[in-house]
Amino acid sequence: MERIFGISGTRTAMGRLLYRLLVLACVIVLGAMVGIVGSIGSLHIRLLEFTLLFLSVMMALHIYFKRPHALVPYSLLMWVMSPEMRRLLDWSFQSYTNTSIISLIPYCISLVMLIPIIKNIKQLERRIGLLLKIMGVALIYGFGVGFLKYGFSSVFDLLNYVVPFLVLAYVNVCRFDQDVRDKWLRSLGYLAVIVAAYGIYQYLALPPWDKFWMISSEMKSIGLPEPQKFRVFSLLNSPGPAGVFLSLALAVMTVQKRWRAFGVVGILIVAFALLLTLVRVGWIAYAVMVVAYFIRSHLKSKMQLLMLGIVIVLAYQFLLPVLPGSSQVTSRIDTFGSLEDDHSFNERLLFSTHIFSAVMANPVGMGLGSSGLGAKLTQNSDTLVAFDNGYLNIFYTFGLPLGLAVVILLVYLFVYLYKSSRTEKVYSPLSFAAISAVLFLLMASNILSGFSGFILLLIISLAYVPTSSNREGI
Repeated sequence: MERIFGISGTRTAMGRLLYRLLVLACVIVLGAMVGIVGSIGSLHIRLLEFTLLFLSVMMALHIYFKRPHALVPYSLLMWVMSPEMRRLLDWSFQSYTNTSIISLIPYCISLVMLIPIIKNIKQLERRIGLLLKIMGVALIYGFGVGFLKYGFSSVFDLLNYVVPFLVLAYVNVCRFDQDVRDKWLRSLGYLAVIVAAYGIYQYLALPPWDKFWMISSEMKSIGLPEPQKFRVFSLLNSPGPAGVFLSLALAVMTVQKRWRAFGVVGILIVAFALLLTLVRVGWIAYAVMVVAYFIRSHLKSKMQLLMLGIVIVLAYQFLLPVLPGSSQVTSRIDTFGSLEDDHSFNERLLFSTHIFSAVMANPVGMGLGSSGLGAKLTQNSDTLVAFDNGYLNIFYTFGLPLGLAVVILLVYLFVYLYKSSRTEKVYSPLSFAAISAVLFLLMASNILSGFSGFILLLIISLAYVPTSSNREGI
């Protein structure tokens, strides 16, 4: 594992000894705690969850101090793996809960990025600093309004927003070189292939822990808990996040050969799993990113994209029909031609109309914790867990003035990256593609928070680091 993430560096004899003693002490203490409460079921599972959280954060600290460039791939790995870890643990104890300590693992790991940010805050680029200040004001206001109403729910919602913007600041202050940034994008591709391969296996066989989660969570909208009768969610929480993750990773793998995992074969594996999620917004997001990159890239990249596009179209025409689940995929694609008759599309329109009226009636905003995953932590009747319009969610949360400031902030990013991609042809076109995906995806859901926001702002951050920089990190 250390070799995979590049953390096996040379240590002094004293350093190796201290490291081993620390690991041994942690194992002994945690083993004793598990043994003491092992007979108490509910306490036992909570202790195991806390143990996983503690060990994950300790690993993150170790990686940061030894190989800081590996912190981003490790964070991506834990974002992907933590939902499946939770399902495995719940299945082992045959105990399902709406909330889990394991859900905090990726957030706590990402908070380690605060160490270099605080240490080198003065090195933050002026534009990034301005973006973070505006977003900071909105978050402080939203938290102040929401905390009195929703309590801990607003704290979780605050984490959901803060963590993605931390990676933007982290990449900027550490100024990793081009080789490191290419490794990050390749690691995203490798993770996507792993998620896709497991998703295909999940669709064909449906492991018992995933079936247990489907039944216990009562998430009937994704299909029946039987093989080939549900929408793929793979290692993630649901088909939505899985589809968005696979679409973003697939776009990165498509536009540049050096960012691919397992070449064209890896692309086809990820593409097939993306189709099995039946997440239409993910399919469109992929197209938006590829087209945006195509517009801003140089001629050689355009020719390569055209050739790869031909391969993907041929695979769709001749390979997809013989694969399992092809009928569901084609029927889902057919809905693009008749959206006015699509139940899901019409439900989104009705929801948007209702929320628009609510925003106009309450222009000061509802505050953090009023919507999204954090709303699950409160029993308040005026919260909305599912929110099918990201733009309206911003106004609903932060109010009209600050919500408008956040949207203007995103448009500013779009314009800046469009202009910078005229001269810098390595990362700026990809970052421009990412901000284009942000502006599109916000029409469906609030992708600025959580895992989707983490990936998108990571890609956007690459354009703000000079390609001539040779520093590997701080």
